[in-house]
Amino acid sequence: MALIEMTVEGIGIDPSNNPLVLLRDAERKVFVPIWIGPAEAVSIQMELNAQAPQRPMTHDLMVNLLKQLNAKLVRVTVNDFSESVYYASLHLQSGRSGVTHEIDARPSDAIALALRTQAQILVSDEVAQKAGILVEENSPLALTSSGNSEEAALADDAGELDRLTRLLEGVDLGDDNRK
Repeated sequence: MALIEMTVEGIGIDPSNNPLVLLRDAERKVFVPIWIGPAEAVSIQMELNAQAPQRPMTHDLMVNLLKQLNAKLVRVTVNDFSESVYYASLHLQSGRSGVTHEIDARPSDAIALALRTQAQILVSDEVAQKAGILVEENSPLALTSSGNSEEAALADDAGELDRLTRLLEGVDLGDDNRK
């Protein structure tokens, strides 16, 4: 399975008030929107904003547990998309043995942990093809961020540009949530 390294573009709210995390590849040609729960959106946004809670949130607790158990989150993979549900895995190295364990996880939890541990976020090529939005380098694309338009990428054909525009229409990525 081919994997594409992704970064978090930001947390958004769609027109129906559902939170989503928007992933993108390094070349800004593939965007993968993943709808998530409100608690996970807050957790991811806090990490993107480098805000530390007074007490550990669930994802902070998980990172603390990994450290205490001498385990390392090496990478997370979003490896399947079926019936509008995303599936992800945590890839953990335990102790000195270097043995890697793969653990099933929700993508939102996996992404929150990856951000806190600086682990890679990888999306399978199959998921990117099924659920991603492909844009090309030579067509203007405006992403709305708190009322400001930014040129982000270019669409290959009008269909993909329309699809991304419709998806992001009304999505508020906030002021300061891009890393």
